[in-house]
Amino acid sequence: MPPIKMLPKDEKEALLQAAVEFYRESSEATIKGTAEKYGIAYSTLRGRLKEAVSRGSGHQRMQVVTSYEESSVVRWCERLDEWGHPAKRSVVKEMAQAIVSRRVNHHVLGGRWI
Repeated sequence: MPPIKMLPKDEKEALLQAAVEFYRESSEATIKGTAEKYGIAYSTLRGRLKEAVSRGSGHQRMQVVTSYEESSVVRWCERLDEWGHPAKRSVVKEMAQAIVSRRVNHHVLGGRWI
């Protein structure tokens, strides 16, 4: 198994969840032993067992564009690509800004939003 750093984000999360389940279901497991078994850092597993959330989940509330809005922009880009008109970065940002600007307290997307 490759080191956890080399795995895609969703596989890392699945591995962490499996380690948490194993630890909670086993009466003789230790955090250190479970971390070694799954190839996870001890501190990461310990944090998850104390109900810490992943970095991505923890920062989600700080994002200007919600995950639903982001998936809408992605679907729109995919549709444009199917029609033979791949969207430029500036157009994608304008589309996302148009979605965000419909809110009561909208924000301006940053220069590196994409």
